[in-house]
Amino acid sequence: MEMFDEAQDALIPNCRPDMQPYIGQVFETLDEGISFYEAYANECRFDTRRFGHKYSNDIKTWQTIVCSRQGEKWDVDEEASSTKRRRRSSRCNCNAKLTLKYSTDPGSPCYVVSNFVDLHNHEMIDKKHARYMKSNRNLGDIHYKFMQDCSKANIGPTRTFNLLKEFLGGYDAVGCTVTDIRNCKRDILQEMKGADVQMILNQMEVKKNTCDGFHYKFQKDTDGKLNSLFWCDAVSRKNYKMFGDIVSFDTTYSTNKYCMVFGPFTGKDNHGCPVTFGAGFVSNEGADSFSWLLSEFVDCMGFAPKLIITDQDWGMKLAIERVLTSTRHRWCMWHIMMKLPEKVPKRILANEELKKDLDSCIWSELLEPEEFEETWLTIVDQYGLQNEAWFTTMFAHREYWIPAYFRDFPMGSLLKTTSFSESENSFFKRYTNSHFNLADFVMHYNSALDAQRNITERLDFSDASKVPILSTELLFEKHAAAMYTDRIFQQVQDEIAEAHRRCRMSHFELEDNTEIYTIMDSHRNKGVVRHEVSTESYQCDCKLFLRRGILCSHIFWLFKNHDVKEIPSTYIGTRWLKTPLLKSVHNNLSEESSTSADSHVDAKRVVATKLHSLYFRLFQRAQSNADDIFALFNGMEELSHKLFGDTVPSVSSMGKAQSIENLYGLARPNVVTVHPPNVVSTKGSGSTSGKRIQSSLEKAIILQNKPKRRCAKCREMGHHDARNYGREKGKSNM
Repeated sequence: MEMFDEAQDALIPNCRPDMQPYIGQVFETLDEGISFYEAYANECRFDTRRFGHKYSNDIKTWQTIVCSRQGEKWDVDEEASSTKRRRRSSRCNCNAKLTLKYSTDPGSPCYVVSNFVDLHNHEMIDKKHARYMKSNRNLGDIHYKFMQDCSKANIGPTRTFNLLKEFLGGYDAVGCTVTDIRNCKRDILQEMKGADVQMILNQMEVKKNTCDGFHYKFQKDTDGKLNSLFWCDAVSRKNYKMFGDIVSFDTTYSTNKYCMVFGPFTGKDNHGCPVTFGAGFVSNEGADSFSWLLSEFVDCMGFAPKLIITDQDWGMKLAIERVLTSTRHRWCMWHIMMKLPEKVPKRILANEELKKDLDSCIWSELLEPEEFEETWLTIVDQYGLQNEAWFTTMFAHREYWIPAYFRDFPMGSLLKTTSFSESENSFFKRYTNSHFNLADFVMHYNSALDAQRNITERLDFSDASKVPILSTELLFEKHAAAMYTDRIFQQVQDEIAEAHRRCRMSHFELEDNTEIYTIMDSHRNKGVVRHEVSTESYQCDCKLFLRRGILCSHIFWLFKNHDVKEIPSTYIGTRWLKTPLLKSVHNNLSEESSTSADSHVDAKRVVATKLHSLYFRLFQRAQSNADDIFALFNGMEELSHKLFGDTVPSVSSMGKAQSIENLYGLARPNVVTVHPPNVVSTKGSGSTSGKRIQSSLEKAIILQNKPKRRCAKCREMGHHDARNYGREKGKSNM
């Protein structure tokens, strides 16, 4: 029980005699003396801190440890200070302390207690609050391991703390606070400051040396700062071999604290799911930066894609013309049409008939180029759009974005917009945030890539173990189910069902050895199918097989009526087959790009996984019985003593360097030759202002959703007030 002297306003904490320091007490080392006083303070329930020391000939000759409530809060000039936070202080001028002095009197160096004050001017911390004391908030190995796993899963400090609370059995068992977890991550980032770029480059060099399929290249400026980076692993290169004929490239922002522009190369796999072929960072959106990135992409893969789709960026257009000379370039239709309200007067778009005619003309995949041009010019004449600059400009560049000009391009309808890339960018952003350094970003990018590939493997498993339900008794539908992945088979099945139940022949004629059928479907679309009897070849003028790689209902109608048992191999295609049946979309490919790092099995990781499973299995079986729990604990204590010689400490001996290595898989480099880039300014949300430039349409949508208020001048409800009545009301009426 503590003794409190009201006259002197002093309190002497009570503790066991063997734990209380005394003047003249001798310790072999300084750390031993400090630890003894800290143990005494913990027993008495007050915190300590080191206050002052002296050195002589590189030897610490004097050290004072004081109560954490020693001193008083500094006075702050409230008018001059920019600090807005309200912060309280625990300082109350407590004078309790212990001083250790270096001595050689007994014959060997030691530290002696030269001064000890046990009087406090405040109450000791209550027992139920003891867990909040700094001395009781220690991050052990379990905390570090848990924080590392949560960090890799992009789980923040608050959720990490909540998970720890459930894992360890309650708040009183956690042994730390949310702030401790947050500060631990802060300290790691501070330790890494200035070395994160060099760290990922070292990591990529290690991967390149252990796996021939891994590829990376970077550029730095004259100051040694990172300018551009491209990387791609062996699996991505293999995927490019299988699905890299059509590539979508769309940049995104707010993925890292340097505001570098992130650009992944994305395609579609045989399930119709996103597949990443590689990724890069550039520091600006100029043609030179994109040219370098595209050059590295082609150099890595060995050949260029057949078609690449991007947004309407002129720097990117110039880069593609320089580098991808044999690649067809397509603009994202969605981006173009989204800009339409900004480019033409409102009075024009107010015409619903115009919008209907324009959409049917632009988005149709059944029009030939000549038919599109005729329809476009008719719309322009009909609605008096000859003097509208947008219509003139976009018609001049029609071969970059109108579907009619991609009807004869193989798989030309696979991607019409960059929305597929934007969806993938959104997927990556779930694993990243704008405060990440590049080491954090690459770590979470790899996690996202693993998640993407796990989805594909799960679909492969489903295809191999499940049989789809057929909608008809046609034998070629059963054949299609055996050949195509399930997601693509659903589309093929729709065409087969359309042919079986709703298509009908409206005309037939015979020319030499060619049968010509005119087939009408339920969508009032007419398909003219030419059947070469001698070669058993089929060709429909809707060109669905050429554009998307699956046969149309018009040809399936002929299969049905000609009693075709199996789809001819010519019309199966290669892109949508089940994974074991896949063939490369690129023919001239070296074996190097298909090299995989999967052959290397980490035996340590396998055993570690089994160890985790073993522990939780034993814990689950033992927790229902107290004797079993104690037996398990004693057994693990005995094993710990046998392996490590003593009890595992509650406070982790892991330093910051070891924490970095455990988290990122590589130690902080001692030599830094490539430095982090300066924060760049781009046209997107990665700008230094932190805000992306909004279009007039976005501003209009935001204004529309903003609550209205009553103007004191005109008494009308709107987005203006008496102060800006004339200006803002005029804008809203434009």
